[in-house]
Amino acid sequence: MRTKQELYQAALRTVALRRQTARANAEDARAEAEAAIPALRHAEDEVRVRGIRCALAGAAGKDRTEAAAALSKARQELTALLAASGRPADALEPKFTCKLCQDTGSVQGHTCTCVHKLMQGLRREEIEALSSLSISSFDTMKLNYYPNTLDKELGESIRSYMGFTLQDLRSYATNFSPSTRKNLLLIGNAGLGKTHAALAIAGQVLEQGFDVIYVSCPDFFGKLESLHFSGLTSEEEILANTASYADLLILDDLGTENDSNFFITSFYSLLNNRIGAKLPTIITTNIVNGALFEKLYTEKISSRLASFEQIKFFGTDIRVLKASE
Repeated sequence: MRTKQELYQAALRTVALRRQTARANAEDARAEAEAAIPALRHAEDEVRVRGIRCALAGAAGKDRTEAAAALSKARQELTALLAASGRPADALEPKFTCKLCQDTGSVQGHTCTCVHKLMQGLRREEIEALSSLSISSFDTMKLNYYPNTLDKELGESIRSYMGFTLQDLRSYATNFSPSTRKNLLLIGNAGLGKTHAALAIAGQVLEQGFDVIYVSCPDFFGKLESLHFSGLTSEEEILANTASYADLLILDDLGTENDSNFFITSFYSLLNNRIGAKLPTIITTNIVNGALFEKLYTEKISSRLASFEQIKFFGTDIRVLKASE
């Protein structure tokens, strides 16, 4: 899991490589064109010289009419030479990937949108390496896998309830803003779509340009613990801060981690940091017993989790249903 700064530097390296490649390709195209069109180099020199004269005239406050006309004529002659050889007017210009910043990564002193898109792509690749993000969306969550039978606890059919639940979660993702979104605790037995729904939210939020961290509890806290007891406390701090201050953090499978004093301390600190920073967190868990929560995670952690909006998933194991099809 890379920090936002690491993603930014990686994106800038990609942009720089794009610019270097575009300029190298343009030089190759120029060399090929000059070999095929003997008069081309002279025409290019004329455009260059006329351009300098026009700029000097303007800088000196002189009338640029004659110089501008000469420059225009030189450009027309260059374009005609290229056209005669079957080449477009911009055949000698670099073909930058981003037309906005011309692959510099910056527009008027601000980071270009192409850099942000690359960062989103890199984060998406990270999440896809850990999960089924690429196939997880609300459109792929089929309601027919949920029983169309009345549930006494709900007072309605499970399918109807889950339809409204998934609709609410889709709205959460569509209208996402770090400052306004709630913390969510997705609760239910295994195989009911909790992780799928969390990843569907992650996909939509990433598309909106926000930074999303998705981790499984055993992997994340296990890595923190390994760094801590290996003496790599600076790396531990970077990893913890990256999770603490992401626009959205998704902690998957709470309850499957290695129970230890280190985990309890780290989990409590992570929750405190995110609640203090007013940043939303989504947690999925198979633990449906509130008393068990307090027993496993202490009263302090349970009280913080109690502030999360609890969303219960009902039904039967969808993975079993799919396997029997």
